[in-house]
Amino acid sequence: MADFSPLRDVPILIGAFFVLTAAIGLMRFPDLYARLHASSKLVTLGSAGIFLGAALELTDAAAFTRLAAVLLFHFLTTPLTAHLIAQAAYLRGLPPLLGEGGKRGLDEWGALGQAGQVAHADHEAQRAMTAEDG
Repeated sequence: MADFSPLRDVPILIGAFFVLTAAIGLMRFPDLYARLHASSKLVTLGSAGIFLGAALELTDAAAFTRLAAVLLFHFLTTPLTAHLIAQAAYLRGLPPLLGEGGKRGLDEWGALGQAGQVAHADHEAQRAMTAEDG
């Protein structure tokens, strides 16, 4: 472990932990919205740690500037992309997984408040419109 540099390696390890947590979230979370949350937030934080660790190892100012620009672009685009994907899924009729009829769901604690009730009402309206058409 003579090559261990805490200044470089600790941010990379923290970033790798966030990326691993995002991968576990992608596998474990039940619906698209929760998976988007895990993938966008944690991958952004993980990449920040990895980029920071790599940037601290570099001695070239031009390479450091490029890494900072890539990190800034990543911070700006990843949450926006996740938001647009979630908005498109919601507008196409994919309801968020909520607790219904005693089944366990993401809103079993009522954390979504009014948003959960609105989403549930939208889901019921879509179900009624589908029943009328069919």
